[in-house]
Amino acid sequence: MTDYLTTDELLDYLAHPTKIVPRVEKDKPLRKIKNQKSKISKKKVFFWVAIVIAMFHIFYVSIPLLSENRGVNAFGTTTLLAVPIDQDLGGAIKVRLILIEKLDPELLVIGDKVVVYGKYGTDLNWVVEIVSIDFSQGIAEVTFDGVISDTVNIDDIEGLYVGNANILSIITYISSNLKGYIFLLGTYVVVFTVVYIFYIRKKEDKPIV
Repeated sequence: MTDYLTTDELLDYLAHPTKIVPRVEKDKPLRKIKNQKSKISKKKVFFWVAIVIAMFHIFYVSIPLLSENRGVNAFGTTTLLAVPIDQDLGGAIKVRLILIEKLDPELLVIGDKVVVYGKYGTDLNWVVEIVSIDFSQGIAEVTFDGVISDTVNIDDIEGLYVGNANILSIITYISSNLKGYIFLLGTYVVVFTVVYIFYIRKKEDKPIV
C-alpha cells in the first residue's frame, strides 16, 4: 500500500525539495504481531518436543520396573549398589551406585574389575580386581585393596564393572521400584502442567496488541 504524505509534510517537501522525507512504516504493528506469534509457536514446539522426550524417558525407566533383574536398563547394563574399589576399610563402609555389564568368562583378563557378592562376611557387592585366572578349575584370584587376595568362583562373579552410575542411571535405579516410578510420573505431570498453564496457555489467552 502506498504511504501518502500529510499536508505539513507536503508543504515542507515543497519548501525544501532536496530534503529526504522519512517514510512512515505502517506495517510495524503487523510485524510486531507476527514476531509475537512466532515466539509463541516456538515455545509450543519446544513444549511438545519436551513431552515426547519425557515419554521416551518414562518408557526407558519402565524396562527395569518390568524386568526380573532390577536395575537393568535398555543398554544391557545393570545399576546396583556396591562397595567401590577405592573404599577405605579403616572407616565406615560406604556403597555407591555403579554400572556393571554381563560377564563373558572366556574374555576375562588379569586387571579386569568385577563385582562379587558377600566379601568379608557382608551382604554387600564389592568391586574387586582380578590378579590371576584358572579357567580349568573355574576360579579367579581377586583383590580389593591390592594387598589381601582371595579366591572366587568365576560363576559367582556378578558382572564386569563399567563405571560409576551417572544421573540418568541413578534416576533409572530409583524408578525401578513402584514408589520411585510413581514419584517420577508425578514430577513430570506437575512440571508440564505448570509450564503449560503459565507459559503456553497464558500466552495464547493474552490479547496481542
